[in-house]
Amino acid sequence: MHGVMAQRSNMSIVRIVFLARYRIPHACLTMQFDHYLEGVDRTVIATPVPKQELWPIFERHGIDTSGFDYVNDEIIYQHYPEVNNWVFAGDYRGWWLRQQAIKLAYLDYLDYDVAVMHDPDTFMVEPYRCWKDGQLNMLILPDTTHGSYDGVLPAVLGIPRQTPHCFVTELVAVMKQDCVNLKQYLQARHNCHWLDAIIDHVPGMPTVPPWGNGELVKWFSEYELLGNWAMYCHPVLTQPQCRFEYDNLDKIGNYTQDYNCFADAIPDLSQSLQMDWQAGRVKDFDYYKTLINTLIAQ
Repeated sequence: MHGVMAQRSNMSIVRIVFLARYRIPHACLTMQFDHYLEGVDRTVIATPVPKQELWPIFERHGIDTSGFDYVNDEIIYQHYPEVNNWVFAGDYRGWWLRQQAIKLAYLDYLDYDVAVMHDPDTFMVEPYRCWKDGQLNMLILPDTTHGSYDGVLPAVLGIPRQTPHCFVTELVAVMKQDCVNLKQYLQARHNCHWLDAIIDHVPGMPTVPPWGNGELVKWFSEYELLGNWAMYCHPVLTQPQCRFEYDNLDKIGNYTQDYNCFADAIPDLSQSLQMDWQAGRVKDFDYYKTLINTLIAQ
């Protein structure tokens, strides 16, 4: 399949922030660096958190919400009940798979020409433009693969991996037309709802202790699926993402200019950024904002 969207002067380019409650403090910090995301017309906040709670928190942290749209996850549950088919009894990862189904459903539900899917525990500190010279410009992790996802593309799409690079960058560019084509292709190939077509055909892999004793679980990345599908459909541009992943807040100060991205990789959320919910503010927000700005200015 091949085809490139003709560049139009009125193209709609959006950033979709997928915001769980526990990521609110990360989003408040991440959005201090939105000026590195170039060419985005508006931001869609996709979340289960009520707008009347969220908007004042953003505004207390100097975030201009005038260019923001709000969509509650309840819309997805109403229009795409199939997302609940991505929840499996005994899955030690909880609702991890369903979170990915919800993201895919948002891509189908929302109106846009090009979108950047954004998990707000990650932000760029180098200019990034998702639509460039009439093509998708996709962030990649060079020469990186995840063995857990082996077999997904042939089983779900009937195609091999299109690249030795990885698209799990938490900032993933997609074209609406690619998503429309993907939906139609999946339903024709598997003769069922497109969300069921994906999850039903993701291979199972046996668990190992301490996470299990051989029970089969499905490993899937919505970002890998979308990135490889885009490359299968048409040429794309790529831009390396060099992630500075810190597993402790004290290690933020170890950042060097070898990296163009910050990524919170703290395994215990209680040790990551925290909210003072009574005050509606991120704890030590000014300290970390100033620290990161100082580091990237060096």
